[in-house]
Amino acid sequence: MTHHITPPTSGPDWIALDTANARGWAMSGPRTLHPLTGDFSPEMLAKAWPGLPLVACGLPDAPLVQLPAKPLDLQPENLGNGLYAMPALSQTTPPDRMGGPLSAIAGFIAHNPGWDGVICLAGPVSRWVLISAEEIVSTQPFLTGQLMDALTSLPALSALPEGAPEAFTNGLNDAMSRPERLAAWLSALGVSGSLSRLQGLLIGAELAAARPYWLGQQVAVIGPGAAYVTALKTQGVPVIRTDEVAMTLAGLHAMRKRIG
Repeated sequence: MTHHITPPTSGPDWIALDTANARGWAMSGPRTLHPLTGDFSPEMLAKAWPGLPLVACGLPDAPLVQLPAKPLDLQPENLGNGLYAMPALSQTTPPDRMGGPLSAIAGFIAHNPGWDGVICLAGPVSRWVLISAEEIVSTQPFLTGQLMDALTSLPALSALPEGAPEAFTNGLNDAMSRPERLAAWLSALGVSGSLSRLQGLLIGAELAAARPYWLGQQVAVIGPGAAYVTALKTQGVPVIRTDEVAMTLAGLHAMRKRIG
C-alpha cells in the first residue's frame, strides 16, 4: 500500500521527528503548525517537503556520544536528503543508550538555563538523569512501566481492582522500606490487592534503588508521571512536572538552530 503525505498550505520551514515514537510535526521556527498523521518515514517526508530540514531524534543510526555531555552543545549529523540526526548518548556504567528521550532533556535545559538537579523521565522505560551546569552527568534507567504492563497481563493479576489512593501510598512505603520483599508482596496481590498497590510497590522499589539520584535534589518529572510526583512529594522532594511533547519539540528546535 502506498501512503501519501499532503503538505499543508501554512508553510513549515522544518520538520521535527521523533522516530522512536513514530511521531512528527510540521514546524515554523519554534512554533508547531500541526502534527503529522498517518504512516510516514523520513524518506517520504523528504519527498513531500523537498528542501526542508528534517531534524530527528531516536534514529537507530544516530551517532553515539559518551557521557558526560552537554545536550545543547551536541551537533546534529547530516545523513543526507535533508535528514539530520540528533546524537544518542551512551553510558558504560550502568549500561545505557539514550536516543529519543534525549530531546526532552535538551528541551528542558533550553527552557531552564542554569538549572541543576535530577530529571525523571517517566514512561515504559523511566530514567533518572543527573544534570549539573547544563551537562548530563549520568543516567539510571528502570523498566518499571514495562513491568507494570507485563504483570497486569498475567492471569492472576489481570482483574485487579483500581484501588484507593492510600493503597498506592502503602505499597510505596512498603517497597521503599523493604525492597527485598517486593516479589513476596507481588505474589499476594492476586489474593488481596489492587492496581494502586501494584503501582506503589513498583515505583517504591524504583525510588529505593534511585535514592542516590533524588535524595537532596530538586526533581523535574517529564512525561506521564503523576504517580512519580506523588511518590516524590511523600519523601519531601521538591518536584515539578513538565509536558513531554513540549520539551521534545524544544530539544529538536535547539538542534535545528545548530544546522548551518
